[in-house]
Amino acid sequence: MVENVRKIRPIKAQPFGDYGPHPRLHPVYAALVFIVAVFVMVVGQGLGVAVLAFAQGMADSLRSAEAGGFEGPMDPIGLLYMLIVLFGLGAILSLLWVRFVENRPLASMGIRGEAALTRFVRGLGVGLAFNAIAVLAIFALGGYNVVAIMPAFSSSATLIMIALLLVGFIVQGSTEEILMRGWVMSAMAARFGLVIAVVVNSTVFAALHLGNEGLGHINWIAMANIVLVGLFLSFYALREGSLLGVCGFHAAWNWLLGLGFGLEVSGQDIDVPALIVDFDRKTDVVDWLTGGTFGPEGSITVSVVLIIGCLWFLLPKKG
Repeated sequence: MVENVRKIRPIKAQPFGDYGPHPRLHPVYAALVFIVAVFVMVVGQGLGVAVLAFAQGMADSLRSAEAGGFEGPMDPIGLLYMLIVLFGLGAILSLLWVRFVENRPLASMGIRGEAALTRFVRGLGVGLAFNAIAVLAIFALGGYNVVAIMPAFSSSATLIMIALLLVGFIVQGSTEEILMRGWVMSAMAARFGLVIAVVVNSTVFAALHLGNEGLGHINWIAMANIVLVGLFLSFYALREGSLLGVCGFHAAWNWLLGLGFGLEVSGQDIDVPALIVDFDRKTDVVDWLTGGTFGPEGSITVSVVLIIGCLWFLLPKKG
């Protein structure tokens, strides 16, 4: 998997630095590293499904996890298990693979200690802001009805679940960033350069969402937007030289969309009252504005927000 040191040219690009000693990944392995990453993730999630099977209970959640999708609103307990255990095991296996099979430090994936909390919290704030701007823009353009204001506050149990699901989305969002922007992007950049690494990780990221609403119903605006968010997060991570900010952004985006506004997250509906405003999509409004059943991520409003974000991160740093 790793070439002999004497046969290797200098490492082409190190998005996060500290790639390790001179050896780098074999070109064939590096070209297919996204397949390895997805496989390791699936193995990790499979372990979580096996634990759930032995534990009994939550049978509906088990069937949903095995199928890779959900019919109707997601049960919050099953969702929490999926977000923390299934994704968490995938993340652990991914980190172990990079460290001990690829034999490179985790810092080469952007996992660094310097200003880690600051970067993560800032990412949370940016994610909340971007999501709120996109959703409120759709509302202002007539895409949503307001069903209720802060309905979650009628139950302390609901507020606790929303807090727990924030933890779950932190694990889930961070796991996807470890896989795509951390593992795949850094491995491919070292061999083929940043342009190829960014394009491939963003495209694969979108492809992994193709079946969210079933392969017979694909929202192509949503797929384009997921490519865009992959580009945006790649530029964000490259700009900071760290993975921590994009982990925070990803978690905040998903959490606010599903729990803050009661909207679909990449085609999935969560059965928990909204924390801030319970929006309901107007069915007589065109899907390209509201995103249809995929949620706001299928809206051109999100496309505009993400394009502006990409351009911002591509601007030269001041000073």
